[in-house]
Amino acid sequence: MRLILGLGPRDHVADMLKSLRWKDIETHIKYARCILMFKIKHDMAPGYLSSSFVPLTDVHRYNTRGSARGNIFVTGGPRSAHKRTLGYLGANDWNNLPTEIRQVRSLCEFKTKCKNYFITN
Repeated sequence: MRLILGLGPRDHVADMLKSLRWKDIETHIKYARCILMFKIKHDMAPGYLSSSFVPLTDVHRYNTRGSARGNIFVTGGPRSAHKRTLGYLGANDWNNLPTEIRQVRSLCEFKTKCKNYFITN
């Protein structure tokens, strides 16, 4: 990558990734989790995954900002081991996406908008 861009050994990798419009590994993992959550939300994933996630409107009847945005209920407790599971990280990644991205119906369009969102933010 440094050779292609003509950069030295002390130049930051983050700047190179931005100039190429590439995502770092952590962002790519979030992107993959968001795609999986989209598939779960739209019944494109196996049933055992879909049954693990509950919309916030099914948990309580209060009209909150989270329920109005279509958030998913984040399960689990305060243990650090639970904070590394798909149930926790996937729900958080989905809930942190902008509403206009989450309301897309097509998987192809969702991937495009989600990728652009992660590259620009």
